[in-house]
Amino acid sequence: MSEWRVDRVETDLDAFHLGPVDLSLRSGEAVAVLGSSGSGKTTLLRTLAGFLPLRGGRLLRDGVDISRWLPEERALGYVPQGLGLFPQRTVFGNVRYPMELRGRLDANGRTDALLARFRLTALKERRPARLSGGERQRVALARALAAEPELIVWDEPWQALDVEARLELGGILTKLREEEGIPVVVVTHDPGLAFSVADSFVVLDRGRVRLSGGPLDLLDRPSNAFVARFVGYENVYDRVTLEAGRDHPFTAWLLGEAGPEGVAIGTPVAVPTIGVPSTWEGVVRSARPNPEGVRVEVAVDDLMVALRLPRPWPERLPTVGERVRFNVDGGTVHRLGTGSEKGP
Repeated sequence: MSEWRVDRVETDLDAFHLGPVDLSLRSGEAVAVLGSSGSGKTTLLRTLAGFLPLRGGRLLRDGVDISRWLPEERALGYVPQGLGLFPQRTVFGNVRYPMELRGRLDANGRTDALLARFRLTALKERRPARLSGGERQRVALARALAAEPELIVWDEPWQALDVEARLELGGILTKLREEEGIPVVVVTHDPGLAFSVADSFVVLDRGRVRLSGGPLDLLDRPSNAFVARFVGYENVYDRVTLEAGRDHPFTAWLLGEAGPEGVAIGTPVAVPTIGVPSTWEGVVRSARPNPEGVRVEVAVDDLMVALRLPRPWPERLPTVGERVRFNVDGGTVHRLGTGSEKGP
């Protein structure tokens, strides 16, 4: 399989500017592209696929600059958010289509093989409107593979899928990488599946790369509120909110720790025992058990703070209105918007 490098790629779409973006992909690797709405994720994928022209930089495949090649010449499979399935064609016809364009004589046999691989044989005569979301995703992936790509770029593959279908699709992508060595660039808002399939991450913010690195880079130093929430930080506060409450002690302390865009803190452990030293106190607003213990939400000053009581289960759950004490581990406090970036 090919090795790919995105070398300081830039492009413009109306008044929006993307880049420069750098990333590299070896055989079987996956990169997840993250960012809030309008950050440039889809623009990046469409640029790589050749549907938008480069304004700067290069796209290299095995060291060859293919930046000016037509989309069909790039050996790249693009799966858009809407999947782009032809509504008038059956499942068989959709998967067969790339081979029709190439005039392959074995198109029917290879289509049948792909349908069997993705458990679509029984659905071959159905049209997309009669398929579930997970089935349509499998058809889209089978069609992308029918073109024999050396790179797949996929925009929100898990969008609108239920939990079971998401896990199944994640398994399919992992198997695809392991068995065929096809690298993947994927846009996703699903943190669990992103961490399960991606080797590295690129975080975009208003067209600019804010962070590029592995999963530990995201966890250890989230660059902005979107990334912090994506990787699981429940307590994320923007600077405007903190400035408004600076007369309160806990809020003032957070403000002192905040970066230009605010602060994120790891979920503190509630201190349930009298006599155990603690720094802060809040009033319980809710307490809900989960597999890890009990999630307790408390009001502190004008802020809501998520705490946890780890298992084993406490003798009784904290009740609404009860006062609960907690500490914040300094190692879990992250300044947001500091502009720190890491290249591939």
